[in-house]
Amino acid sequence: MKRPLLNICLSLTLLPLFFVEPGFPQTSDELKNLRKEMDEMKETQKAIQKDLQEIKSVLRARGLIEEDPHNLLIDISGRPFKGDKNARLVLIEFSEYQ
Repeated sequence: MKRPLLNICLSLTLLPLFFVEPGFPQTSDELKNLRKEMDEMKETQKAIQKDLQEIKSVLRARGLIEEDPHNLLIDISGRPFKGDKNARLVLIEFSEYQ
């Protein structure tokens, strides 16, 4: 009586292993398709960057945006800070405590 019960439990335990598909690496066709899609995305990104540069040049020509941004320097001497005081880049957080 123990033997059939053991066989049933063992078969139920091992049965799913026979129906699981192993994970195979991507085929060369799939890799080629992925590379093709990546190349298309890169070309689209280049076109978007070109359009953006054209839009910026038109806006500059119309005087709607400045050539160089101004007011990049903010005097923070004497203010509390964390980190190296000679850092090339400073992040400033403006917040209100209530």
